[in-house]
Order: sequence, then structure tokens, then C-alpha cells
Amino acid sequence: MYIEIIGSIDGKSHYKCAQISHLLDKRMTKLRYGTSFMGRPGTRLYVGSKNVVKLRSELDLNEVKTRDFLIHTLRKEQSLNVHHPYKTWFLLQSQPDKYKIGSICPRLTPLHSKEGFQNIDINEKIDYLKRVYQCYFRIAQEFNLRLDEGLSNFGVDENNNLYYLDDDIYSWDNFISFAHYLGVLVRGNSWLTPVCAKELGQEFQQLINKSFDDTHCNYRVAKLLRDIFMPTEDRRKIMSIITEALVHIERVSQKMKPQKNEYLAILSDVHANLPALDAVLAYLDEHKVTEGIVLGDIVGYGPHPNECIQRLKKSKFNVLKGNHDHAAVSDNTKQNLSPSARWCIEWTIPRLTPKNKEWLVNLPLELKSHSKAAKRWLAIHGSPIDPNYFYAYVYQMTYEQNLDLLEKKQIDLCFHGHSHMQGMYVRDSIGVDQFLTPKIKINLTYYKHSLICSGSVGQPRNSHPGAQFALYNQRTHHVKFLTIDYDMDKTLADLEKNGFPGGLSERLKQGR
Repeated sequence: MYIEIIGSIDGKSHYKCAQISHLLDKRMTKLRYGTSFMGRPGTRLYVGSKNVVKLRSELDLNEVKTRDFLIHTLRKEQSLNVHHPYKTWFLLQSQPDKYKIGSICPRLTPLHSKEGFQNIDINEKIDYLKRVYQCYFRIAQEFNLRLDEGLSNFGVDENNNLYYLDDDIYSWDNFISFAHYLGVLVRGNSWLTPVCAKELGQEFQQLINKSFDDTHCNYRVAKLLRDIFMPTEDRRKIMSIITEALVHIERVSQKMKPQKNEYLAILSDVHANLPALDAVLAYLDEHKVTEGIVLGDIVGYGPHPNECIQRLKKSKFNVLKGNHDHAAVSDNTKQNLSPSARWCIEWTIPRLTPKNKEWLVNLPLELKSHSKAAKRWLAIHGSPIDPNYFYAYVYQMTYEQNLDLLEKKQIDLCFHGHSHMQGMYVRDSIGVDQFLTPKIKINLTYYKHSLICSGSVGQPRNSHPGAQFALYNQRTHHVKFLTIDYDMDKTLADLEKNGFPGGLSERLKQGR
């Protein structure tokens, strides 16, 4: 048997080949769920009183590839700095042309087995979870990578220093696995009382805010958590407490008050185009439509952000937050924005008045019909399936999933924006889906579930220049799509005056 030490996390020498060989002569420790030693079936574990050796038996590589794998893994773990500094990688040749990958590390106590975890003080539990997720979120933020969330993958030494035990690192999945593991934690731990749950939720809220530039992350996590299965009312209450500690619930979802008028105006994606918005508001005023919903993206792309906000403040419409609105108030112009959209938001940010910025900050993310509405509906900027509320699109590749969600949650209608494309995806009572163009007035009673996009007030993209919106008849349940003319020359002149990218003017003129 030949052993070659490749290196340690801290770059120093902590083990000799004889120590590794001695441990390999011991009986292999079986990996079992619920014990101190858990792991993949292909891992062979040799446990001593002070050190542990792992062999990756499932990997069958030649000498060159084995050495390359070890060097690459060591460098990666050195950059992450989450493992014990003594952890050392080595190459093992047990037979001619038979090479194995191995590591040796001080024996640490996995958190899931530390005094049973159930029996330690609650404050100590919270402290351990806080330390685990400080490490977890740091890796996500700095490297866009994900550690395995389970407590069995984290351990402490005799001085209570915390380290990551697993060899595997995954791609960051934007909190999906974190939310699912939190569901496992809530379902399986009776020590999570309401008081403890509130404290834990507050800790997560602070950690997420501190670790990520985007203040919207807590809202994404909260929405993911609301969809996690909880088996009992007690556990549902605990999860609800954690969720409410993460976010101000009134900033997430609101219910619309009962409506008096026959028509409900549906507007979206104003994009700081004041002449277009004024034309739509004038039309609605002329037809005595005083109630409506604005599906987000008040700012971005256009030269009139403050003016459009002021118009909508004076109206009595319910206004939601879109991704451009969020970018403008979070100063985060890096996520999900094209170069031209980023330029526009960076132009917008210093021009927003403090009061208008505060107004955008406090906009809710979704709106729901009141309990006695004849049709149960949801209004959102992006798509129903999107945990972020305003980044995902309803289009050819996603409409089925979105209709499935409406069916699952027994929602009749969803008013959405973001795509700037007027029209509807619908599902009838026998499950047949189709797309309906905006050229006709549509009777929604023929359909069981509908995804309704009113188009864009300020920047349509269906090759029909103009200001687009829709009217929903709350009594007959018809929806009518409209495109009206406005003083586009005024908008084009202001775009040029303020130095906006020329491509935006062309898109506005062509409606694309």
C-alpha cells in the first residue's frame, strides 16, 4: 500500500503516512442514518479516537486523474475556508493501477449528535444554528455555492469551533434547499416553541440581510416557506411565526377591499412613461372607471419616474411592486437586468425623491381578491410560481406550470405583468389549455383558470405601439384589452434630452 500526502487546508504538515496507514488497518465504520457517522454509500470511514479517515471508494480513476482531482479539491476547500485546517488529502495506491482518494481530519462531533441536540439548552441550539448559517450564507454570497444544510454535515472540536464535515459543495440554488431543510427542522423538532421560532426567524432575517446585497431575499425565503408541507396545525403555526419574523407580511400580500364599480382597470409596466400613463388615466376617467390595479414596474426605461409615481399616488388604484421598482429602491442593479435596463435604473436612482422612494419600498408584492368576490383572483407582477414575485415570466415555456398552480390553489384568475405581451393563457373545465389573443372581448366564464396579461402602459412588446391596459368586468366576468394612442413624441423627446440609450426610442416606436 502506497500513500502520498497531497496537502492540508492550512498548508502545514499535520499527519504522516504511518498514521493514515494505522487507521486504515482498523475495521471500517458503518455509515448509518441517525448515528454520528452518516454519508454516501461509496464512502469508507475509518474512525480512531482522535482522527477520522475517509476513502472515496466510488471513484475509480487513474493516477493522473486522481492526483488532479485531489489538487483541485484541496485548492477549492482552501479558498472556501470552512473545513478544519488540519484536514489533509492523500492519494492511496492499494494495488497496481488502483488509486483511491482519501482524507484525514481530526475527529469532530457532528451537531446532530452533540448531546442528542434535543437535550442541550435552547439558547445553545439557536447559537449553533446561527453559526451554521453564518457560514452557509457566506459561502453562498462570496462563491455562489451551497453547503449541505443538514446538521450532520457540521461539527465542533473540543474548543467548540465549528467546521463543515462534508466533502461535497453544490451550486447555489437561491434558498430552495435552505427552505426545504428549514421545513425538516420545524417538522422534526418539538423544542421549536413559538418563542424559539420567533427568535430563530429574527436571526435568519438578520443573517440574510447582512449576507446579501438584495433586501428582497427574505421575501423570497418567506414565500418558499409558505409552500413547505407541515403535518399538524402546531407545526404550521411554528413555520408561520418564522415566516412572519422574516418579513413584514403586509408588505408581501394584501387583500383588495370589496369593489363598487362594474369595471376594474388592470394596468402594468408603466415604466416612467408619463404621456402614456396620462392617456390611460384620462380614458379611465372619461369612462368613470375609478378602481384598478397597477401590476408593478412604475419606473425604469422611461424619463418620468417621479411624475408617474405622483399620478398613481393621487389615484385610488392598488399598486404592486415590480422588479424595476425593487432595483431602484434597493440600489441593486446587477440582478436580472439587461445593460440598457441597468443604465435606466442607475439614471433613476439619484432622481427619485425620498418620499417617492419610500412609497416604492412599501409597495406590496401581491394582491388578492376579497373573500366574497365571485371570482377568486391573484394579482402579481411576475408569475404565480415565482418565489421572487417579479422575476419570472408567464410565457410559452411556463404557462402550464402556472395554470397548474392556479388549479392547485383554486385561483380562478391571475392578473400579471412583466412580459409586456397582451393576451391570456386559459384552461377550460376539461383541462384544455390555449392562448387567447387580445383582439376580442373575452368571456372568462368559459374558462376554469386564466393568466391575464394587460400588456404594458409604457413599453408594449407585441409590435403594437401605444399605451396598453385591460378592463375586467366584475359582474359579467369579461376582460377587454385596449391599446390607445398617446403623445409619444413627448416621451421620445425627453428620452433624447436625458441621454437615454437610442435603442429605447426605437423600441418604443416599434412596440417591441
